[in-house]
Amino acid sequence: MKLTADLILQSPTHINASKEHEIDLRENRIPMIENLGATKDLYDAIDLTDNEIMVLGNFPLLKRLKCLFLGNNRIKQISDNIEDTLPNIHTIVLTNNYIEELVDLEPLRNLKNLEHLVLINNPVFRKQDFRTWLIYRIPQLRVLNFQKIKLAERKHAQSLYENNDGTLSLAAQNILKVAPSNVFEPGEGLTENQDSTMNTSTNNQEEINQDLAINPEADQVLQNALQAMQNVQTHALESVVRTGKMSIQNSVSRNT
Repeated sequence: MKLTADLILQSPTHINASKEHEIDLRENRIPMIENLGATKDLYDAIDLTDNEIMVLGNFPLLKRLKCLFLGNNRIKQISDNIEDTLPNIHTIVLTNNYIEELVDLEPLRNLKNLEHLVLINNPVFRKQDFRTWLIYRIPQLRVLNFQKIKLAERKHAQSLYENNDGTLSLAAQNILKVAPSNVFEPGEGLTENQDSTMNTSTNNQEEINQDLAINPEADQVLQNALQAMQNVQTHALESVVRTGKMSIQNSVSRNT
């Protein structure tokens, strides 16, 4: 289903757990982001969870928008100019998407207000350098995958990826040399092989566990997040994303 102006105007809206005005565009099989100018920039949050979006981009200028919920899509590419249209975005949830390489996340560097980012169950999440690289490369982040970033982590990341003279270390250069993942054109479908590969990696728990075995930190983060999702409702989880607190009891109490 196309994301049309009519669909936007007919979709439900509400005040979410973070007291933000949110529009619900979940579960519409939307293949691409378009026509969001029809929102007239009236929303703090847009929920596009459980669609078929492949590219994070093609937004109009949305100065009010602060939160994007994009879990369970097919996102593999992030638009290079995303900062021009989402200047005040502070939370992006990309759980269960197709982002493969650390270099694919480079456009997020330019989102100066981005403080909360969730990338659990993307292929990139299982890379050994995932957390340290994003802490270094997106210094404005405060919470990554539900875990607050500590000062010690920032210092460690800087020591890994920056030389004493401020230039990029060899490790950082090697990460940036990796070619970005295949670029999707808006409206382009996945090949049968790509779809099958991603379904296997996300739905086959045994293979996921094998991948996570090489990154114990990612395994622990995933287990914490899955436990949170089992014990709190969706909007309570949104509140967790915003505040960066992983206390399930506190999250639930704020919504009872």
